[in-house]
Amino acid sequence: MEHYKKWNNLVGWVVFGIALLTYMLTLEPTVSFWDCGEYIATSVKLQVGHPPGAPLFQLLGAVMGIFAFGDWTQMAFWVNTLSALSSAFTILFLFWTTTALGRKLAQSLGKNDQITMIAILGSGVVGALAYTFSDSFWFSAVEGEVYAMSSFFTAIAFWAILKWEQELDINPRADRWLILIAFLVGLSVGVHILVFLTIPAITMIYFFKKYKKITITNFLIANAIGVGILGVIFVFLIPFLLQLYGFMEIFMVNTLRFPFDTGTIFTTLLIAGAFIGSLWYAKKKGFYYMHIISLSIFYIILGYSSFLTLAIRSNANPPIDENNPEDALSLLAYYKREQYGDFPILYGQYFNSQLDKNRPFKDGKPIYVRDEEAKRYVISYDAKFSERNWDKSTIGPFPRMWSDDPEHVQNYIKIGNIRNPEKKPTLAQNIKFFFDYQLGHMYWRYFMWNFAGRQNDEQGRYELTKGNWISGISFIDSMRLGPQKNLPEYMKNNRARNTYYFLPLLLGIFGLLYHFKVNSKDAWAVLLFFVFTGIAVIVYTNQKPFEPRERDYAVVGSFYAYAMWIGLGVFGLIDALREKFNKPIHALGITALCTILVPGLMAKENWDDHTRANRYTARDIAKAYLDSCAPNAILFTNGDNDTFPLWYVQEVEGYRTDVRVVNLSLLNTDWYIDQMKRKAYDSEPVPFSLEWDQYKQGTRDVVYYQQRPNIASANARWMASDFMRWIKSDDPITRFQAYSGMREFQYYPVKRLRFPVDKEAVLRNQVVSINDTNKILDYVDVDLDMDYLAKRDIMVIDLLTQNDWTRPIYFSITVGSSEKSYFFLTEYFRLEGLAYRFVPVKLAEKGQRFEFGKVDTEIMYDNLMNKFQFGNMELPEVYLDETNKRLSYNFRNIYARLASQLAAEGQNEKAVKVLDFCMEKMPLEKFEFNYFMFGIIEAYLRAGANEKAMNLMNQFADQLDQELRYFKQFTRNKRKAIQQELQNSMQFYQFLAQLEMQYILKSNDLNKSTLYQRFTTASADM
Repeated sequence: MEHYKKWNNLVGWVVFGIALLTYMLTLEPTVSFWDCGEYIATSVKLQVGHPPGAPLFQLLGAVMGIFAFGDWTQMAFWVNTLSALSSAFTILFLFWTTTALGRKLAQSLGKNDQITMIAILGSGVVGALAYTFSDSFWFSAVEGEVYAMSSFFTAIAFWAILKWEQELDINPRADRWLILIAFLVGLSVGVHILVFLTIPAITMIYFFKKYKKITITNFLIANAIGVGILGVIFVFLIPFLLQLYGFMEIFMVNTLRFPFDTGTIFTTLLIAGAFIGSLWYAKKKGFYYMHIISLSIFYIILGYSSFLTLAIRSNANPPIDENNPEDALSLLAYYKREQYGDFPILYGQYFNSQLDKNRPFKDGKPIYVRDEEAKRYVISYDAKFSERNWDKSTIGPFPRMWSDDPEHVQNYIKIGNIRNPEKKPTLAQNIKFFFDYQLGHMYWRYFMWNFAGRQNDEQGRYELTKGNWISGISFIDSMRLGPQKNLPEYMKNNRARNTYYFLPLLLGIFGLLYHFKVNSKDAWAVLLFFVFTGIAVIVYTNQKPFEPRERDYAVVGSFYAYAMWIGLGVFGLIDALREKFNKPIHALGITALCTILVPGLMAKENWDDHTRANRYTARDIAKAYLDSCAPNAILFTNGDNDTFPLWYVQEVEGYRTDVRVVNLSLLNTDWYIDQMKRKAYDSEPVPFSLEWDQYKQGTRDVVYYQQRPNIASANARWMASDFMRWIKSDDPITRFQAYSGMREFQYYPVKRLRFPVDKEAVLRNQVVSINDTNKILDYVDVDLDMDYLAKRDIMVIDLLTQNDWTRPIYFSITVGSSEKSYFFLTEYFRLEGLAYRFVPVKLAEKGQRFEFGKVDTEIMYDNLMNKFQFGNMELPEVYLDETNKRLSYNFRNIYARLASQLAAEGQNEKAVKVLDFCMEKMPLEKFEFNYFMFGIIEAYLRAGANEKAMNLMNQFADQLDQELRYFKQFTRNKRKAIQQELQNSMQFYQFLAQLEMQYILKSNDLNKSTLYQRFTTASADM
């Protein structure tokens, strides 16, 4: 194979270029939804994101931000470009890994001619490009998240072990590759821990190279050692180091009375001395392997040292400082994700496990904090009896069904086919759930998305019409998902409906079998790679039904391994056909055909739903949330998508930094409350009155309701200030004992609160208009219809108690869909955009779902018609996935509410203008009819635009006709599976008929309704 090295490098870089061009052309130009806003904001300004942290990603993101040359609106683009570059380099190393494996196949076959070289290079091209255009990897390649860079570290680590293998017999310094792998493992911790999972595969490559005689015994021992090394690094090495730092810091400060950080410095010197000593001793004694192991451990720790930046930046108290990991003690909790709690993996509690009757709680780990005055570490929370102690008879092995969240429990019962929820689930039932949901739904479904095809971009929860894999071969898809003919237009034309006809899957299976046939050792290593980065991830994460979003990005490492087999399938095909097609041109032809039929087909199918070019929806929706607020407002949010994009536009683009965004989920933590009490940019501190000792972890985490006649009558209403005085009190009268005196809790004796209103302050701060002066209440009365208050509830009540009306208080419309979500304040809500403003006027009765408060037409019209931008969502070429569409539907809701209120005020022309503008920005070609469309239609009718309304109603009916025609084809069990969707379609049709009768016909005579007649025809025989 003359010139192989030159061609291998050249073709590899060409493939890299194709990948990079693809990702740059389809790159999101700004922030995306989910965690991207947080990662970009913490990268650009080197802040502290959520555990377990990604400091190396943030450092490199900050470097990329330099290329924006001070244009803050371009920072997100450059951080996203970091993902594109990481992904393109991943493809490059995948190409070189596949060709390295292909070359070993050629050596096993004893072939070294031009056809073989073409087969090797062809395998690299097809495998690498198949992964380039694969669904899940492409998704991560074009946004500012850690998974693309994590894949890069995974790719280069596995490639490095193959380089070590190649050089071992010819280069005495080949073991430098092992040290490089160790360094990569350490560095990767600062991005994501995916690369850890390649260690068993890397160990087996090492084993097969070092040991010529393979027996069952040493084979099993080698596999066990590989898993053991993974465990030692992941579970022991890094946590042990952090624990050592913490122990020495407390010992030297508290016991030996040294200054703060002495223990940290001493431990660093101790570790450095240990390494120097081990290297000196190894050299003196000639212990080569001790030398290599010492260097490897040193480089793992050196790579991990990027985490020091988190502690350094946390000590600077930046605006985003999650968990506040300022020292070794807090950094350990940060690394171990203690904020998110613990869950069982191989043994532990089930969803219905009971607490031990004799000792229901056990001690947790105490929390130490610095006491600057005492110059020592003190225990802020002793964690006595803070962790649940399960009755040993109610726990068991392989607890796949473990969460006691009521929604999760219902899904366990349904999916696991559990007939008696009170009885401990059996091992068989847990295994069934594991195979049905965790493997079947949360792994193999994703696997098939990537290598067979995808139904659409909607999140699947076992519906036959959402989120499934398909192949494009009708009779096969029909057996699983029901009829594939007469699909409604919006289903058929969903851009994420991608079909590969099993071609990538089949080529990969052929490659797998061929690999095992010719070189079973390498095939076993790749199989370990596949299993540990896929199935092992599923076992470890122990996912609940259902997750907030699809989790395919977490298992892309296994798809990477499978792409190697897709590539080697090309080598196998050329080899299998070699007797008949034995010329180089034939090998080129087979390679070209495979390239067209696999990566070519995947690129064709996937391009339109993976391009994010010219899409600015996440950024502009974030700005719309902020623009919904008056100056200097406090805005309460709740989830990722109404928080992280807002962080981005404030932190990076400097937009509306006068608004303080307060995430209610994070408000349950003391460190976040600390941050809210600090000034940030143009936003003054949130005026909470509780002191640190009153809200620190372990203090007032939950307060329970208990009716005490000697304290207050059942219907008593307390002033909010008195209520907070009770909450802040440490008087024993505010406490009660539980669990035989083992634990003490605080309680509150009333649910009915009264907040006095300073009318002069309300008018002075223009909370309501002068015309509404007579509507201002003397008191705002709130009934807390809940039996416990979490820390966040207490903090909100505290804020309302301290409220002097100088800071407008808002709640985003996505906080929740119940009165409880909004702290039972909805009667006092004024809708001004994507947020409700709390005002001292009773504006509405208690609402439901998406209909809280009353619209302020003047403010809201200005916001919706003049201030809001829409991120190009209306442009035909801009793709909107399910997340973008779902969040955009909030616009349909608020535009409909504004128009309805305008119509109610007699401003029909203005109402129609609002609705026309909404339909222009959310055209039916991109946003199919759904529940939120009824508000638009009814608003048109209320404004007297009957013709426009009727046109929409007929189009809606056309869609429903298609749906019912489609559902009619389903029979038996499949019919039962789509029953809910069928009922929804029929109900929607009836809603349309009711609107026609109410507004158009002004009659209750069904026979006069054309829409009801259409419904009758469409639903016949259902």
